[in-house]
Amino acid sequence: MKKKGFTLVELLAVIVILAIIALIATPIILGVIETSKKGASENSALGYLDAVEKQIARNLLDEDVRNDIKNRAYSVEELKNLGVKVKGSEPSNGIIEIKNGEVKNYILGIDGYAVENGKATKPSNTKKYENGYDVYYNPVSGEKCSASDAVSTTGKKDGCMKWYVFNDSEGASTVNVILYHNTTAKVAWNSSGSNETGMKEVLDSLTNDTTGWKVPARLITANEIAKITNHQTFDSNKTGQTWYCLATNIQDATGMPYCNKYTNIRMNWLFDYTDCTYGPDDWGCIHKDASTYGYWTSTPYTGKPSGAWHVDGRGALNNGTVSVGNSGVRPVITISKSKLS
Repeated sequence: MKKKGFTLVELLAVIVILAIIALIATPIILGVIETSKKGASENSALGYLDAVEKQIARNLLDEDVRNDIKNRAYSVEELKNLGVKVKGSEPSNGIIEIKNGEVKNYILGIDGYAVENGKATKPSNTKKYENGYDVYYNPVSGEKCSASDAVSTTGKKDGCMKWYVFNDSEGASTVNVILYHNTTAKVAWNSSGSNETGMKEVLDSLTNDTTGWKVPARLITANEIAKITNHQTFDSNKTGQTWYCLATNIQDATGMPYCNKYTNIRMNWLFDYTDCTYGPDDWGCIHKDASTYGYWTSTPYTGKPSGAWHVDGRGALNNGTVSVGNSGVRPVITISKSKLS
């Protein structure tokens, strides 16, 4: 008995049918995978927020804890230094606003997604942006804007403004950006003269300046400044440190009044719009502003209850007296890389 096989036409018909099924099924399967990944990142973010609130509760019960988590916005790095630990995925970057012991507002970069107040999005581009890369963003509308619409003058608090990227990493879905100018020109870190009770006046100014913003805002930390400028031995928890020029491996007290003379000109964006009255103009700010001497970080000076770190017009990360209102407020926010322009 002669066996009958498939004809060429029949084989082609089967191949066409399988191809059609693949075309229909592949997007569905990819969509299910993407939905699953988004859900996992959102759950990971919730797990991290739960860890933050549990740490706040532990701090309240522990009388020995002095640096407890207060009502303000924190970076992931700051929260880690304050004892926050989480099992599973940990955010690579982000900012969390705390109010009355609970998370009020947040954006976290986690597992390749930007998770903002419960909703995860995946930026199409997660390349690394260099320090000083300029971004134009409106924190009130929560949208990017154009350079032609940006206004960067001391005291400007809303609308389209210029920002700078710092300490980004390859593959990160979110990025930290610092404003190009101060929203408040001058304010004391804490007029009581002690950093042990927190940054009262400067925090009040930050809160007032950023009312109506769709994103939480914070101050930059001294360790972040040190990382930008490649001061690898700097640690804000060490005692005996005084000041650092905003350039690689330069610390020379004899040249302090001329710090910006030695500062790498590529770092000038860190102290622009300040009173750059020291050193040659060519090595100082691009835009001088006599209304402010510099801007505060959120970092108290270890070993000196009356001191906190600030960036000044000499182009230095310096130890300033907290009760003196020479420096101002320069907000930092975290945004999804999809917002970069």
